[in-house]
Amino acid sequence: MLADRSIVVVAPDQGLRRSLAFALEVEGYSAESYDSLWKAEGSSRASLCTIVDDEILKSEAGAAQSLQRLGGRVILLVDGMSPLQEHDGTIILTKPISGADLLGVVNSLAAMAK
Repeated sequence: MLADRSIVVVAPDQGLRRSLAFALEVEGYSAESYDSLWKAEGSSRASLCTIVDDEILKSEAGAAQSLQRLGGRVILLVDGMSPLQEHDGTIILTKPISGADLLGVVNSLAAMAK
């Protein structure tokens, strides 16, 4: 699958990873899922974007630094209660997210990549 249709999903919750990956695949994107940022680092460099659940920032030591090292665009899913430090290229979506909102952002990134 082309990089402009490949998306990396990073979330500690397996159900959330599966749900996001399924929604993206239904729309024609290829999704790779990981339960930690360090596992996703290599794949994220060759993808359209990386979707990261902010729970990973709470559960993984050094996650904030790993988040900054990810290549490409990052969509960060936040609960609205967590303090976060944005970095360039981060797109913030507040949970609960709708599939339409997430796909709107992903489709916009795909259109810009062409």
